[in-house]
Amino acid sequence: MAQENRTEKATPYRRKKLREEGNVAKSPELASSLLVFVSSLILFFNGGYLFYEIVKFMHVLAENPHFNLSSALSYVGEQLPRMLLPFFIVALLTVVLTHIGQFGFIFTLKPMQFKWERLNPFEGIKRILSLTTAFELTKNSLKIFLFMVISYFLIKGDVEYLLKSPLEDTSSFVLFLFKLLFKLVLSLSVIAIFISLLDYGYKRWDYERRIRMTKEEVKEEYKQHEGDPRIKGAIRRRMRQLAKGRMMKEVPKASVVITNPTHIAIALRYDPTVGDKAPMVLAKGKGAVAEKIIQIAYENNVPIIRKEELARAMYPLVEVGEEIPPKFYRAVAEIIAFIMFRKRQVVA
Repeated sequence: MAQENRTEKATPYRRKKLREEGNVAKSPELASSLLVFVSSLILFFNGGYLFYEIVKFMHVLAENPHFNLSSALSYVGEQLPRMLLPFFIVALLTVVLTHIGQFGFIFTLKPMQFKWERLNPFEGIKRILSLTTAFELTKNSLKIFLFMVISYFLIKGDVEYLLKSPLEDTSSFVLFLFKLLFKLVLSLSVIAIFISLLDYGYKRWDYERRIRMTKEEVKEEYKQHEGDPRIKGAIRRRMRQLAKGRMMKEVPKASVVITNPTHIAIALRYDPTVGDKAPMVLAKGKGAVAEKIIQIAYENNVPIIRKEELARAMYPLVEVGEEIPPKFYRAVAEIIAFIMFRKRQVVA
């Protein structure tokens, strides 16, 4: 399907499947840029310790003429892990946290699975000529040019000193060189982070563009995972019919039916002998349903009371199978008391 026909945003199900396959929006350069930046800071704060260890090792070599290659390797094997451990831990945390920050935590081996389509030369040519490849080429070219320009301005004022210092003071030259390299690497890493953030923004946009769906795909997916709307509609209608049938069977048990006069009907039961602490709603309805409730109530000698204002006020606030809200207690109690009074008069 042509890309221009994909006008719909990807559904949550499609996004979930893509995540399971490891297909997410990400910028690998963001992790590498942050790694260089953080490593530069660690080297700045921890460089003195590393320099001290290197000088110490050189003194050991100079002062021990019998210090052979195996001894040197043994000494390095003991000291090197302790020296490089901070770099390793920070590098690992930087890479992991950067990727989690981009697309969350995902663990899948599906991207490593062999796929025959990767051997298709036409697919390879299509990738080479794609918009993504053109963007990457342009981005890398601009990045190299930008790095060269920034490096030039950073070292332009120090070129003369770099040429003269080795002839005057070697230690000062080494210290100056380290400071210049640190400034250069830190500045370039900051620029690289900024470029990587722009790259990540583009990757997110391109990812959303590529995973768009056609209207037909959205409808088909909805049918597969949510069910055919026609079938679901039929099921809902059938459930309403069953619920209505059960509701109508409860009307003969009502103590009273309050009407408005035929537009609304609410059947209530209040019988302390069955545990009713407040009037219970057995049925309610409008229009034809209200007429059916009234008919059943009439056939079963259930009192029908016309209270238009009460019926209109109660209808939106009561639910079948629940007690009426306390605000209606007094009005309903008066009706039930009146009905009981009439029944006692008839018996008398």
